[in-house]
Amino acid sequence: MAQETAVTNVRFEHWLKKAVEWGQVTTAESQQDVCLHLPELQAFLLQIYEVLQNMNTTAVIQSFPLIGQLLGRLCWNPFVVAHDKSQKILLQSLCCLYSKEPQNAVEFKANGWIR
Repeated sequence: MAQETAVTNVRFEHWLKKAVEWGQVTTAESQQDVCLHLPELQAFLLQIYEVLQNMNTTAVIQSFPLIGQLLGRLCWNPFVVAHDKSQKILLQSLCCLYSKEPQNAVEFKANGWIR
């Protein structure tokens, strides 16, 4: 997929690392770092969302096994979700991962995590 190539493993790992760093402290410095990187993060989240729209949950998990960890960490970061655009993209991405009628263990697990 052309869109999937835009979301490289290197970029994915970069943002997961940032989310881990941001989640470990909620200081003024981490808030400044989130704010500094927020436009770039939002652009990345939009790319993720575009990919998610075109794939089923099982394929997403196979391509991005840590997608739940990334989205979950960002959802729990008060500095990220304080911005309407980031919050909206995160929720839309989660909706893409939710299966109305789960067909396998991966989809059941994803649904449980999203709830």
